[in-house]
Amino acid sequence: MKYIFTGKQMRTVDDYTIKNIGIPGIVLMERAAFCLASLIMENESKEKSVLVVCGTGNNGADGLAVCRMLHLNGYNTCICVLGDVKKATDDFKTQYKIVNNLGISIMDSIVSADIIVDAIFGVGLSREVTGRYRSFIEQMNQMRANIYSVDIPSGIDADTGKVLGVAVKAQYTVTFGCHKVGTVLYPGADYCGRVTVADIGFVWQETLENTIKHVEKEDLCNLPKRKNYSNKGTYGKVLIIAGSKEISGAAILSALAAFKTGAGMVRVFTHENNRNIIGKLIPEAMINTYDTEKFDMKSLAACIHWCNVIAIGPGIGTGELQSKMVEKVLEAKLPTVLDADAINTISRKNDIKNKLHKNVIMTPHLGELSRFMAVSIEKIAENLIKYANQINYQYGVSVVLKDARTVIVNQQGTYINLTGNSGMATAGSGDVLTGIIAALLGIGAGQDNAAVLGPYVHGCAGDLAAEYQTKESMMAGDIIKKIAEVMKR
Repeated sequence: MKYIFTGKQMRTVDDYTIKNIGIPGIVLMERAAFCLASLIMENESKEKSVLVVCGTGNNGADGLAVCRMLHLNGYNTCICVLGDVKKATDDFKTQYKIVNNLGISIMDSIVSADIIVDAIFGVGLSREVTGRYRSFIEQMNQMRANIYSVDIPSGIDADTGKVLGVAVKAQYTVTFGCHKVGTVLYPGADYCGRVTVADIGFVWQETLENTIKHVEKEDLCNLPKRKNYSNKGTYGKVLIIAGSKEISGAAILSALAAFKTGAGMVRVFTHENNRNIIGKLIPEAMINTYDTEKFDMKSLAACIHWCNVIAIGPGIGTGELQSKMVEKVLEAKLPTVLDADAINTISRKNDIKNKLHKNVIMTPHLGELSRFMAVSIEKIAENLIKYANQINYQYGVSVVLKDARTVIVNQQGTYINLTGNSGMATAGSGDVLTGIIAALLGIGAGQDNAAVLGPYVHGCAGDLAAEYQTKESMMAGDIIKKIAEVMKR
């Protein structure tokens, strides 16, 4: 796994590397500038003109160093400085003196260029962009130029991905050391364009607090290997409580995803109307049904007694019957995936909320979490990490908060999933994720791994599906078809 830092953490790492390790800041700056200049030289011809727009902090100093390197490699460059050079950082003044000595044009206004290097603000920005800075950023965005941002697009909050009034819309961003929260969460991620993470020599202590991580493909090695001497029971008895009188698809998608991810046995508990279609489409699944008018709690209890993993919620509807089903499931204390209508059902029932336990993985999207917490979707969207952590702290459950970037919080920490694409914003996609996570629990991946690797597998399958068709045409079933390829890789 790799780290994702907030702006404050990045400044701590920078300070530690310089003061404790002894690597001069100007050395780190030169390496950072070289990485960005190299990308520009790789992508852009020398016939193109380059404008470097700088603030007077160290981000601006990075930009000056980039300008110098491009200039010395034959590019037609000029610099626009925003701010008072007399109040600039020492490193900025050093780089400013060098570009002056080289005779590079320096001005205080935006000029037309084919390439713009955005070096106005770094990861320390926390206030709204106003005045002259706002005007210049708006001008940059209106120009027909390829924009390369230094570390993070100016105007993006490095801690949340929020746009602080206005932000540079870059085609490329070179961020240093590791991703920042603002480069991976939306809307910030949309402003970054293609992100390159450049290793420039930072050193940090493993004890750095509250670090966020993201999964890499190598982390899939944490999944249990299939044993030669095993049987279907070895890989989990997964109970999926899904579907209702009018809805059968959710149960089908969750069950299929569970099988494709490796579950040994899957039992579906659903409304009696769904028996024939599920039996026809998934003959491998066992099916138990209920009648809403004559509901038999003993039948559900028997299913719970049979299984060692439960997923409940996709398409079950909301009401008193569903409340009783969720309550019965939670009382069993088994590894449980709580999704969709199961979350909606208990959103106003504190007595059931209080039965949530450490073996539960909740998988809400923003609307479901909004109902559960009685907080607006807009507020949650502004700080996904904050609200996911709040649920984890308050109820002890693992949280998989689904959005364009899924945030996961469990007992091991906070994670952001970087796989997936907009084609997965389609009906049934969440049901597929439920089945994947349930299967990972069933095969013995463990609570923490299932919560973190489930969204990763789900997103990888979606990315593979997007390679074979347009994102507009993707359906949840297309994601399921690619799960096998992800597990094989």
